[in-house]
Amino acid sequence: MNLSNVNESLSTEYSGITILAPGAFMLSLLIIFGNLTTLIAIKRMPSLQTKSNAYVASLACADIMVGLVLIPYGLWLIPDIRNRFDQTVTMCNLIMSAGSSAIVVSILNLLLVALERMVYINYPFFYVRVINNNVIGVSITFPWLIGLTFGNSQWFINVPKTNPPQCVANKILPTFYYKYVATLMYFIPSAAIFTIYTKIIMIARKHSTAIKKMNVVQPSSDKAAWASRPMAMSDENWKAAKMMMTVFGLFFTCWTPRFILHTVPDDYLNKSVPEIVYNLFMMMGLLNSGINFLVYPLHNMEFRKALIHLLCFWSRSHDQLFSVVKDIHITNISTGKNLK
Repeated sequence: MNLSNVNESLSTEYSGITILAPGAFMLSLLIIFGNLTTLIAIKRMPSLQTKSNAYVASLACADIMVGLVLIPYGLWLIPDIRNRFDQTVTMCNLIMSAGSSAIVVSILNLLLVALERMVYINYPFFYVRVINNNVIGVSITFPWLIGLTFGNSQWFINVPKTNPPQCVANKILPTFYYKYVATLMYFIPSAAIFTIYTKIIMIARKHSTAIKKMNVVQPSSDKAAWASRPMAMSDENWKAAKMMMTVFGLFFTCWTPRFILHTVPDDYLNKSVPEIVYNLFMMMGLLNSGINFLVYPLHNMEFRKALIHLLCFWSRSHDQLFSVVKDIHITNISTGKNLK
């Protein structure tokens, strides 16, 4: 009976690995390629070089970091390699600290985007007067400093709870750290972002109601004066806010199941939650880093133009390279015939 249970457990484990390990490597390529595309688009298109997109670029860098972490994580999913990783403290710490850093940097960047939109919408004159590229640049450093500090702190507090050690959060990190510190680092910024975007939606509705009333009772000159105000709730800025709401909504949907597991008591988690579920939730969270670069073109015309431009450029480059290789091949064949 025990042997049967062991065989069944091993069968389930290897079935999960068959899907998750190759999936991790493919997802890694998707994340790195997609977010590099976002960075190149912002770099090449002057219309995308805005203050808000500075945070988008920072978020893309954090996502690339996730893509790089996925490579050793995919190897860790393979049992034979996992045993070596579990016994190598450096590799385990590297995976866990880099992954944690990227998550914290991402959520704090999303918080900064929400704050930037809120200031722009609610205090437009203050925004124009105070918020400049230097302020944006300095503010972007804070998520990275906090995220890297939080992630690298794990190098100093790892205390394996099993023998041999297992490179899993609840089996190598202190309970207070992954249950309370890590969970609060996720849910507190998430609650703040929800609050800010709720406020933005309320402002948008108020603005829409005011415009409808003006259309009924105000003369055209007053409407023109209203429209000329530096009010941030234009269609363009509302679309930008909706784009980042979508990005945050996807982030929250993908990562929340993983952080809910942090709140489950260890005894129940170890006995009742299969490891494949734990890894699936982890992959679901990591998948988020490969979605954002698709959201931007769907919601933003400039990103869409940039993506089309890049795809056309790469296509032309590929055709030119193929043509050169073909010419070289034909030349070699002709040379060979002449030599004969």
